[in-house]
This record gives sequence, C-alpha cells and structure tokens, in this order.
Amino acid sequence: VKAKDMLEKLKEYWKILNEGYLGYLTYAIIGIILAYLLNYSLGKILKTELPLVVVVSSSMSHYPQMSILCGSIVKDSVKKFEDYWKYCENTYKDFNITKEKFLNFPFKNGLDVGDVAVVMGSEKYNVGDIIVYKPQNSKYPIIHRVVEVDDGFLQTKGDNNLGQLPYEKKVELSQIYGRVILRIPLIGWPRVLVLRLIGI
Repeated sequence: VKAKDMLEKLKEYWKILNEGYLGYLTYAIIGIILAYLLNYSLGKILKTELPLVVVVSSSMSHYPQMSILCGSIVKDSVKKFEDYWKYCENTYKDFNITKEKFLNFPFKNGLDVGDVAVVMGSEKYNVGDIIVYKPQNSKYPIIHRVVEVDDGFLQTKGDNNLGQLPYEKKVELSQIYGRVILRIPLIGWPRVLVLRLIGI
C-alpha cells in the first residue's frame, strides 16, 4: 500500500512539474542535463574536450550567401566545386595545393554556417584535414583547414578566406581539439541565431 501511495504522490508531483511555466522550466533543465551528458559521453568516445562544434562564420563556406568568395566579388552563381575553385585557386598556390589535391581532401565542399561538426581527437593531422583549435589569447575555437605541416606545427586557412590570419601560421598540437569526421547540416542554426542576437 505504501509503495502504491508513493507512486501516486510521484505522479502528482510530476503533473505539477509539467504544467505552465514550471513545465517549460522542467524540460529546459532536463534538456540541459541531457545535452551535457551527450557532450561528455561523445568527448570520452572521440577523445576530445570539444566533440560537437557549431559553424558560426562563413570562413569555411564554398557557397556563401554573401557576395564575397576568397576576397573576390562573386559575379556568377556558385553552385559546384569548379565555381568555388575559380574564385579561390590563387589562395592555395603558396601551399602547392592543386585542384586535384583539394578534390581528395575531406569535406571538399567546405562547411556552411549552421552545420554541426563532429570532432575526433588525433595525434597526427594531415594537409586537407579540417581541424578545431583554440588560438592563443582567444576565447573561441576556430574551425579551419590544414594547408601545411612543418616540424610538428600546422598552418591553417579558412576555405573562404583570401589568406591566413596571423595565428594560423604556427598552430601547435597542444592547441588542437581534433579533426572534423562528420558534418551534420543546418541543426546548429538555433545556436548561431542566439550568438548573433547577443553579439558574439
């Protein structure tokens, strides 16, 4: 009888927690806990502190909605890799990256704003890998492509950038969270919108 009474009490409490604003708060807390557990579990499996990263800028986009691609004004529609390469080929010449090499890179069509990148830790990175790392003196991680490997240091560049940023010329292995192994399109847009609303 006591067990039955306790079950009834629990049902009553759960009903209260599901009503009105309290219901919204309950599900928000459950959602946060589940998201944390998922992130923690994935981090352990993928051997990284940052297993899921939302792409928030167009620096890796090959088909941007804006009219600039690799520093050039886009005059034609950019719908396929050949269109992208026409605008961006010159940005890879200093790294001896040809069209044929690029076509064999992972995620040869880049990453778009709102994509979620699944990241896996690694001890070795190759030219063409898209990596996530934290620049020195920065609060936020960067997701860019490796364009050169030199004596334990990496150099990176955003696929849609005209050139490298200063911190991209010497990336240490200790700064790297991992390389992108999977792209999940669009599901990161809610986070992008929140970050834009608060001005990040």
